Amino acid sequence: MTLQTARQTQFQHVQSAFDAAGVGRLYVSPVAAGPGRVTNTFVVRFTDRLANDYEALRKAIADVSAAFPLTDEPVIHAIEVACDFTHKGDVAQRDSATVSMTHRLQTSLLANGIKPRQFEPSSGKNRFMDKPGQRLDPELNFRVGNEWEDVAWHVYWKRTDKKLPLPLTEWRARVEVTLKGDALKSIGLATVSDLDGYRFASLARFFRFRTPIKPEIQATGNRFKLVAIKANRRLNDATAERGLHSFESLGRRDKWQKPRSESSHLRADNELQRAVKDALRHLQL
Repeated sequence: MTLQTARQTQFQHVQSAFDAAGVGRLYVSPVAAGPGRVTNTFVVRFTDRLANDYEALRKAIADVSAAFPLTDEPVIHAIEVACDFTHKGDVAQRDSATVSMTHRLQTSLLANGIKPRQFEPSSGKNRFMDKPGQRLDPELNFRVGNEWEDVAWHVYWKRTDKKLPLPLTEWRARVEVTLKGDALKSIGLATVSDLDGYRFASLARFFRFRTPIKPEIQATGNRFKLVAIKANRRLNDATAERGLHSFESLGRRDKWQKPRSESSHLRADNELQRAVKDALRHLQL
């Protein structure tokens, strides 16, 4: 969120004002600070309770504006929306089930961002999944898109929060989307007041899950077509194990040579689509 104050000040004073409002020391970053590190524009990051409670967020902003009057309504700079999957069955199977779910999310996510990658802590480097031969590891974070782009995705096995370990019972598989810029405009989120009563189910289009169609089914009994499908996938290393971006160049034109929005080798994972849409439908701030 971006705040515009009537008078210039240093970021730590705005930070202290939020702390005095009872919401803790939030991340506050100055924008275009001048001499003395003063400015009247600040980016503030809200997480946890404030990010999920519109009334608490509105009250915190009102308390801060009493100390530092605002010239305009706070503007949403970016929003992160996450869907979690938690294992509810046998405790003994919790970890393996959650890892499997993480892998399913990673191999089913259809994202049109760039540089699909996984970060390897051991090497301190990214492993880019657009290279043939790579395979997704559910124990590593999977990202598509960059932080400066309008849309970016992140799928991972969530075991920590703010770099601190979570209780074992709170480990879950998470898929999250970060929206900013034109993406925010397209969904009608510009200012903080737009969050009041917002219908998050409209964000389902950013959570697309697909699964490869079995070659035997796609070939519809045509053995020559079956051979071609298998050869094409093998040549492009098109497999969900590498990520659905590997199907980007396959089956993108119909029989009239008109472009398709998605590869004809993929079909919707209706179970995941329904689960995410239901979660978004029940999300209210």
